[in-house]
Amino acid sequence: MTERMQYLVHKVGAGEKAAQDLTYEEAREAAQLLLSGEATPAQAGGLLIAMRVKGETNDEMRAFTEVCRDYNKPLMLQRGVVPLDVPVYAGKKTFFHAILPAAFLIAGAGRPVLLHGFSGAPGRLGAADVLRALGICVDFNSQEGAIILERQGFLYLDVAKFNPPLHRFQLLRNELGVRTLFNAVSRMVDPADSGRHFIGISHPPYFEKTLEVLKLLGSRRVLIVRGVEGGPEPSITSETKGFLAVNGEAAPLSIAAAELGLSWAKRSEVPGGTPEEQADLIEKILSGERVGPVREWVLLTAAAGLLAMGEAATLAEGWKRAEQALVDGAGLRKLKESVAA
Repeated sequence: MTERMQYLVHKVGAGEKAAQDLTYEEAREAAQLLLSGEATPAQAGGLLIAMRVKGETNDEMRAFTEVCRDYNKPLMLQRGVVPLDVPVYAGKKTFFHAILPAAFLIAGAGRPVLLHGFSGAPGRLGAADVLRALGICVDFNSQEGAIILERQGFLYLDVAKFNPPLHRFQLLRNELGVRTLFNAVSRMVDPADSGRHFIGISHPPYFEKTLEVLKLLGSRRVLIVRGVEGGPEPSITSETKGFLAVNGEAAPLSIAAAELGLSWAKRSEVPGGTPEEQADLIEKILSGERVGPVREWVLLTAAAGLLAMGEAATLAEGWKRAEQALVDGAGLRKLKESVAA
């Protein structure tokens, strides 16, 4: 296998003029060698850096995602339980995790939400850190998580629990200091096999590629946005570009506060903070306190999630659904249920 891996590394890393794309079959083989641990760390790093420099093709990304999904420890959900899949791997350097209270509002509006992520991104605050500060367990395995998701309508899964090989490559990114193909794959790994995605991406080369790969993989609904700090949150300070794909048909989408009669917020009005500070803010928002533009940001994010799920035909309709879940306390109840789980 060492010689085979050397061949694959050489094919993609032979230089600007000689480097070639992997075929779909070769990409599946490469992914299997990496995820199984048969490739050495040096070979893994060499292949991933060479692919990054070359630029990954849709077929390469699809092959890696398919093999990575094979390593998922699946959530065995009851028939009819189809969650909104929300990857939260990016973490936040500056801003608030608006996706967290938004997820409780989406769940309060009647649609289960599955967040999955990784807390080891250097210099970034992970969603799991804030959830821990709220008193919510973030260490469920897939079997336990399936029960919680069915019961509460909200679940956070750590990638180390449902896909240990992918977790290893999240850690490798920290050693390499640059993104690799696995950072894009993690957003498409879909541990519940829901086929309904709400994804944020900031790195331009992967924006449309991720959309195309998910279409190839048969996803039913996909909303991809150039979200805040690589997360799924649309910006409340400027226009957010995205794509919405339904049954393989994609159309560009623009999310702007003005479309909902809102004013743009200043960056200073939507701060981040420590896990404890963010947890306190989440409780205030879901309790109905008026906390400035961050409340509108949470509602905007929840509206986009409901649009992604197909629970709203427009962003405005999603806003109304999210606001109702806030006003009637449904979002707060979901938070309390998750704390008690």
